[in-house]
Amino acid sequence: MLKLIPAVKELRARDGKVTKRSVAPVDGISDARLQKALAKLPVAPDGLALSLCIGKDESEEYTLTLDAERVSITAGGARGAFYAIQTLRQIFENDDVPCLTIHDKPDFSYRGFYHDVTRGKIATVKTIKNLVDTMARFKMNALQLYVEHVFEFEECRDLIDKTGYLTGAEIEEIDAYCKENFIDFQPSLSTFGHLFELVQQEKYQHLRVLKNFEEDACRWSDRMMHHTIDPSAPESIEIVKHLIDQYAPHFTSKFFNVCCDETFDLKSSFPSEVEGKLYIDFVKKIIAHTKAKGKTAMMWADILLQHPEYIGEIPDDVIFLNWTYRADPLEEGVAKLAEMGRKQIVCPGTTSWSRFCERVDREEPNITRLADYGYKHGALGVLNTNWGDWGNPASLETVAYGLVLGAAKSWAIDTAPGDALDAAVNALLYKNPDAMRCLRRMSAAHNGVDWVKIMRAAHNRRAGIAYEAPITKEDVATAQDAYRELSAALGAQDWREGDFKAEMLLAAEGICVLAELGAKLADVKVKRLTDTKAFLARYREKWLEKNKESELTRIEDALLYAESV
Repeated sequence: MLKLIPAVKELRARDGKVTKRSVAPVDGISDARLQKALAKLPVAPDGLALSLCIGKDESEEYTLTLDAERVSITAGGARGAFYAIQTLRQIFENDDVPCLTIHDKPDFSYRGFYHDVTRGKIATVKTIKNLVDTMARFKMNALQLYVEHVFEFEECRDLIDKTGYLTGAEIEEIDAYCKENFIDFQPSLSTFGHLFELVQQEKYQHLRVLKNFEEDACRWSDRMMHHTIDPSAPESIEIVKHLIDQYAPHFTSKFFNVCCDETFDLKSSFPSEVEGKLYIDFVKKIIAHTKAKGKTAMMWADILLQHPEYIGEIPDDVIFLNWTYRADPLEEGVAKLAEMGRKQIVCPGTTSWSRFCERVDREEPNITRLADYGYKHGALGVLNTNWGDWGNPASLETVAYGLVLGAAKSWAIDTAPGDALDAAVNALLYKNPDAMRCLRRMSAAHNGVDWVKIMRAAHNRRAGIAYEAPITKEDVATAQDAYRELSAALGAQDWREGDFKAEMLLAAEGICVLAELGAKLADVKVKRLTDTKAFLARYREKWLEKNKESELTRIEDALLYAESV
């Protein structure tokens, strides 16, 4: 059976085998995007003769016919031809290929990935381009980067030199690269909640909803909870408009995600009926300004699903981003928006936040079930999220399976996790037959090693505050056993994609470091297998290969702090 991700709609095998794994040079292609896509195919003078018949529409549908000496692609437009080329690239990676005809098209028109570049890591342009390459290869067509303050906003100049930031020129470079790969690069900006760094500045503290705020020693917690700008202050909307004005011009997309999620301080500071009115009035101003910039607004759906009486006040063209990260996501919210006739995109997640790697046992049911609900209720598509809460310790390589699962599911809704998908992911993503077993082993061991509990325990111990043991002796042993096993297994293996191997080894070590620090805080005696400072030196080196300095020192300080108490 051919290994292809996503699965194709229809594959008809015919007599005969295809032994060649290259195409002859192709001339006469005027579309520069397709020229670049074709350049990624193996080329040889005696390769398969490739012919393309391409229309001029925006269809993603294509037909690919492969014979012993030739391959032909027929598509309604360049977009469909681009995806046919991605399929052909994957076919060439299979050992046994019959002569065949593939007819294929996606189940969802929107197939996106959402990556946090605010909390923890600010990825370099090169890293984001590598992400785009992976997305394109697996037929995704939308990218959003989560931004709070990490752009050259005038309001944040006193912040960004300390943490790093993305420039307008970098955004435009990413935008152009996305367009080459038929990916819509859509701005996403916090404009209501999640403005902690902005409103913590002395010059803007008067705009916090939470007026009498004392910062917690565990800063990551405050950043997640206390971050809402005051919608009743006239100055607030003017600042938000100015943020949008500075950010929007660097994107060619017609969409703009204004976020407006998790306005926790609003909810805790006002009665429900007052909170709902303040929320909707402020959101309508944000949407109106976004529309005036020529953009169609997207927004997270969580707050308005708590106040469905106000959903009717939102303009009809606004797209709701309907998120939940439970292993057993509820269908109710998806069904509710569908019943109201509202446009929505379902948003599952990799569940990598606060971890060194994705949580496989939660992301698999979350992504698959939420996509199924979206398909059932006519959602536009899937935006698979990768957040960076609590420092964002995981690398993109250790959340890659979740990315690919979301891509596979949003193109072919019948996709299900299991042995067949694992084998395809091993072959096409990791290029190692043992990779998914290693990932599952590491992810399961991490489930008993809770970054947040251990960080809180360290701060409470330093402050003399009573706390529960953040880890058990059994969970420490599990983490150590996994580290021993994975170090031996991975160390002996030759991975064609060596960076996946390196990041997996580093993550396994990080989990073990965290477990052993947790053991100390739980007064559990264990013999250490790791050295915190040596690990952090390797972690720093790998971080800086792919990210700006960002908040690396906070990760380092947190682990050293936990070791010192």
